[in-house]
Amino acid sequence: MLHSHINKPASAVAGIALTLIFAAAPAVAQDAHQHHGHGDIPAMDEDGRRLDPNAAAHEMTDEQLAGLREKVALYRALTDREARMNMAMMGANYEWYISDPELQGDVGVLILSHGVGENSDRLLVESLKPMAEQRPSAIAFGMAMMMSSQIQSSVDDLTARGVKKIVLVPTALTEYNSLSRHWKYIFNMYDEPSYLDVPRVKSDATFVMTKHFDDHPLITEILLDYTLEKSKNQSNEVVIIVGHGPEEIEDNERDLAILQNHVDRIKARTDFADVKVINVQDDALPPIRKSNVKKLQRWITSAKRRGQDVIVTVAASASFGVQQHIEEDLRGFDYAFADKGFNEHPNYIKWINAAVDESLASESLANAN
Repeated sequence: MLHSHINKPASAVAGIALTLIFAAAPAVAQDAHQHHGHGDIPAMDEDGRRLDPNAAAHEMTDEQLAGLREKVALYRALTDREARMNMAMMGANYEWYISDPELQGDVGVLILSHGVGENSDRLLVESLKPMAEQRPSAIAFGMAMMMSSQIQSSVDDLTARGVKKIVLVPTALTEYNSLSRHWKYIFNMYDEPSYLDVPRVKSDATFVMTKHFDDHPLITEILLDYTLEKSKNQSNEVVIIVGHGPEEIEDNERDLAILQNHVDRIKARTDFADVKVINVQDDALPPIRKSNVKKLQRWITSAKRRGQDVIVTVAASASFGVQQHIEEDLRGFDYAFADKGFNEHPNYIKWINAAVDESLASESLANAN
């Protein structure tokens, strides 16, 4: 799942993962604990970030480029120059430790996030502050396509605070995408990497991974609330829920089957003329993405011809990411845009707490049996 993040010029190759690059805040002295010899770990800045500015360029060797092309179909459609240029534009992989460094606990939480850019990433951090007051918590940002040190660093920072069990929270809509599988690979929960063969995490801690957002009722409520903010006359409105979507067709079919449950609930609770769902598959091969965008545009055009208004509601964890691409795709079309990310809604932290508690309870039950 190669999320794209900034508007591309018309000449750019569609679907490459681009993100805003932001400068690291001035570093302060690294806290005293050791990172178990896991390479050079950047110092933690005053906000809790460990960001290596030298790693942000994503410079690829010929061997690494060949490895990515073997794993990711989209890279095989690019010239060497295009691939290197787009990789260089990706944001840095980094850690953001969000708890008070003095907080200790047996159980910690590690949020796995793709990341978008400083504004969106900070929104996520702020939304997680209440949870981080209860348990040692960190976020590992980035796709880990070429490195996993930010994930290892997050694990080390948690275990240094006494954490023996780490609950991993993947912030992707479903498990059916390359990024979720790559995260699982890094934690020895999946056999093959989705991208380059980055180092797997080494730790004495044990790990348990929560479910994804999937079709959780709290996520349905977020989508409904965001839609209602834009609604004026339900009986004359068509709602289209639009997701980023995975690259592969098979994954997309499974992903949409899960998202359809949100559609069914919203239909049952409202008087909207219709509710639909589609993934643009933002990082699929260009013909696949183009086909999805054309379908979305046809839906809007058909609704407008019937005299109906259209609300496009984005299903995305973060703000300011795929939303920008959808807005560009629909330039000139008449619709209301519900573009906020899940992390701007109070239900987001409720979902994370519920997911963490459910995973811990399921593990305890399994161990008891």
